[in-house]
Amino acid sequence: MPSLRLLVSAIAIAVLVVGMHFDADPTAAAKTEAGKVVAFAKNQVTKPYKWGATGLRRYDCSGLVYRTFKETGLLNKIGGTRKTSRGYYRWFRDRGLITRNPKKGDLVVWGKTRVTHIGIFIGYNSNGKPLAISSLYKGVSKHKVHAMNIPLKAYLRVKISR
Repeated sequence: MPSLRLLVSAIAIAVLVVGMHFDADPTAAAKTEAGKVVAFAKNQVTKPYKWGATGLRRYDCSGLVYRTFKETGLLNKIGGTRKTSRGYYRWFRDRGLITRNPKKGDLVVWGKTRVTHIGIFIGYNSNGKPLAISSLYKGVSKHKVHAMNIPLKAYLRVKISR
Protein backbone atom coordinates (compact mmCIF):
# COMPACT_ATOMS: atom_id res chain seq x y z
CA MET A 1 0.00 0.00 0.00
CA PRO A 2 1.48 3.42 -0.96
CA SER A 3 2.50 5.77 1.80
CA LEU A 4 0.44 8.86 2.52
CA ARG A 5 3.38 11.08 1.45
CA LEU A 6 3.62 9.31 -1.93
CA LEU A 7 -0.12 9.60 -2.46
CA VAL A 8 -0.13 13.33 -1.63
CA SER A 9 2.81 13.88 -4.01
CA ALA A 10 1.03 12.03 -6.82
CA ILE A 11 -2.14 14.11 -6.31
CA ALA A 12 -0.12 17.36 -6.29
CA ILE A 13 1.59 16.41 -9.56
CA ALA A 14 -1.73 15.47 -11.15
CA VAL A 15 -3.24 18.82 -10.16
CA LEU A 16 -0.26 20.68 -11.64
CA VAL A 17 -0.38 18.73 -14.90
CA VAL A 18 -4.13 19.23 -15.33
CA GLY A 19 -3.68 23.00 -14.85
CA MET A 20 -0.85 23.30 -17.39
CA HIS A 21 -1.30 24.66 -20.88
CA PHE A 22 0.62 22.64 -23.47
CA ASP A 23 0.18 24.76 -26.60
CA ALA A 24 3.38 25.14 -28.59
CA ASP A 25 2.20 28.63 -29.52
CA PRO A 26 2.19 30.92 -26.45
CA THR A 27 -0.13 33.33 -28.26
CA ALA A 28 -2.85 30.69 -28.70
CA ALA A 29 -4.25 31.28 -25.20
CA ALA A 30 -4.45 35.05 -25.73
CA LYS A 31 -7.97 36.03 -26.72
CA THR A 32 -7.38 39.58 -27.97
CA GLU A 33 -4.95 40.89 -30.56
CA ALA A 34 -3.18 42.90 -27.85
CA GLY A 35 -2.93 39.75 -25.73
CA LYS A 36 -1.29 37.90 -28.61
CA VAL A 37 1.20 40.74 -29.17
CA VAL A 38 2.16 40.90 -25.49
CA ALA A 39 2.40 37.10 -25.16
CA PHE A 40 4.67 36.80 -28.20
CA ALA A 41 6.91 39.67 -27.04
CA LYS A 42 7.21 38.20 -23.53
CA ASN A 43 8.27 34.88 -25.05
CA GLN A 44 11.22 36.65 -26.75
CA VAL A 45 12.67 38.03 -23.49
CA THR A 46 16.36 37.03 -22.99
CA LYS A 47 17.01 36.46 -26.71
CA PRO A 48 20.22 38.24 -27.77
CA TYR A 49 20.57 41.56 -29.57
CA LYS A 50 21.96 41.78 -33.09
CA TRP A 51 21.75 44.89 -35.21
CA GLY A 52 19.44 44.35 -38.19
CA ALA A 53 18.08 41.02 -36.89
CA THR A 54 14.37 40.21 -37.11
CA GLY A 55 14.30 36.97 -35.06
CA LEU A 56 13.45 34.36 -34.21
CA ARG A 57 16.80 33.86 -32.44
CA ARG A 58 18.17 37.44 -32.34
CA TYR A 59 16.60 40.89 -32.61
CA ASP A 60 17.29 44.56 -32.89
CA CYS A 61 14.59 46.88 -31.54
CA SER A 62 12.59 47.40 -34.73
CA GLY A 63 13.15 43.77 -35.70
CA LEU A 64 11.40 42.69 -32.49
CA VAL A 65 8.42 44.92 -33.28
CA TYR A 66 8.26 43.68 -36.87
CA ARG A 67 8.50 39.98 -35.95
CA THR A 68 5.97 40.28 -33.12
CA PHE A 69 3.32 41.76 -35.39
CA LYS A 70 4.20 39.41 -38.25
CA GLU A 71 3.95 36.27 -36.10
CA THR A 72 0.62 37.38 -34.64
CA GLY A 73 -0.86 38.10 -38.08
CA LEU A 74 -1.08 41.84 -37.40
CA LEU A 75 1.69 43.25 -39.58
CA ASN A 76 -0.81 45.35 -41.54
CA LYS A 77 -1.61 47.22 -38.28
CA ILE A 78 1.91 48.71 -38.23
CA GLY A 79 2.36 49.49 -41.91
CA GLY A 80 2.81 46.05 -43.43
CA THR A 81 6.60 46.13 -43.78
CA ARG A 82 9.70 46.20 -41.64
CA LYS A 83 10.74 49.74 -40.78
CA THR A 84 13.33 51.41 -38.60
CA SER A 85 12.21 52.84 -35.26
CA ARG A 86 12.07 56.26 -36.94
CA GLY A 87 10.11 54.78 -39.85
CA TYR A 88 7.46 53.35 -37.52
CA TYR A 89 7.23 56.69 -35.70
CA ARG A 90 6.68 58.57 -38.99
CA TRP A 91 4.09 56.03 -40.19
CA PHE A 92 2.01 56.42 -37.01
CA ARG A 93 2.53 60.19 -36.79
CA ASP A 94 1.37 60.70 -40.38
CA ARG A 95 -1.88 58.88 -39.52
CA GLY A 96 -2.52 60.84 -36.32
CA LEU A 97 -1.87 57.80 -34.13
CA ILE A 98 0.30 59.39 -31.42
CA THR A 99 -1.17 59.03 -27.91
CA ARG A 100 -0.38 59.93 -24.31
CA ASN A 101 -2.49 57.07 -22.91
CA PRO A 102 -0.97 53.78 -24.05
CA LYS A 103 -2.80 50.48 -24.11
CA LYS A 104 -1.31 46.99 -24.18
CA GLY A 105 0.12 46.26 -27.61
CA ASP A 106 0.83 49.89 -28.50
CA LEU A 107 4.36 50.88 -29.49
CA VAL A 108 6.77 53.03 -27.49
CA VAL A 109 9.45 55.20 -29.09
CA TRP A 110 12.37 56.94 -27.43
CA GLY A 111 14.70 59.71 -28.59
CA LYS A 112 15.95 63.19 -27.81
CA THR A 113 15.52 65.10 -31.06
CA ARG A 114 14.82 62.13 -33.31
CA VAL A 115 13.54 58.63 -32.61
CA THR A 116 16.33 56.13 -31.93
CA HIS A 117 14.63 53.20 -30.17
CA ILE A 118 11.28 51.34 -30.22
CA GLY A 119 9.53 48.77 -28.06
CA ILE A 120 6.12 47.34 -27.21
CA PHE A 121 3.99 48.66 -24.33
CA ILE A 122 2.86 45.74 -22.12
CA GLY A 123 1.03 47.49 -19.26
CA TYR A 124 1.84 48.82 -15.80
CA ASN A 125 3.69 47.35 -12.83
CA SER A 126 2.21 47.18 -9.32
CA ASN A 127 3.42 50.75 -8.65
CA GLY A 128 1.65 52.11 -11.73
CA LYS A 129 4.85 52.55 -13.76
CA PRO A 130 4.55 51.87 -17.51
CA LEU A 131 6.42 48.81 -18.80
CA ALA A 132 7.76 47.86 -22.21
CA ILE A 133 9.60 45.05 -23.91
CA SER A 134 12.37 46.01 -26.31
CA SER A 135 15.64 44.74 -27.66
CA LEU A 136 18.58 46.62 -26.22
CA TYR A 137 22.28 45.93 -26.63
CA LYS A 138 22.03 43.21 -23.92
CA GLY A 139 19.10 41.51 -25.65
CA VAL A 140 15.32 41.47 -25.38
CA SER A 141 14.17 42.60 -21.94
CA LYS A 142 11.17 43.84 -20.01
CA HIS A 143 11.80 47.24 -18.45
CA LYS A 144 10.20 50.44 -17.21
CA VAL A 145 9.43 52.91 -19.99
CA HIS A 146 11.19 55.71 -18.12
CA ALA A 147 14.26 53.65 -17.15
CA MET A 148 16.00 54.31 -20.46
CA ASN A 149 19.02 56.59 -20.90
CA ILE A 150 17.06 58.40 -23.60
CA PRO A 151 13.71 60.11 -23.02
CA LEU A 152 10.31 58.80 -24.02
CA LYS A 153 9.30 60.41 -27.31
CA ALA A 154 5.77 59.02 -27.78
CA TYR A 155 3.35 56.14 -27.60
CA LEU A 156 2.03 54.95 -30.95
CA ARG A 157 -1.58 53.73 -30.99
CA VAL A 158 -1.93 50.39 -32.75
CA LYS A 159 -5.53 49.76 -33.82
CA ILE A 160 -6.00 46.24 -32.43
CA SER A 161 -8.56 44.52 -30.22
CA ARG A 162 -7.89 44.84 -26.52
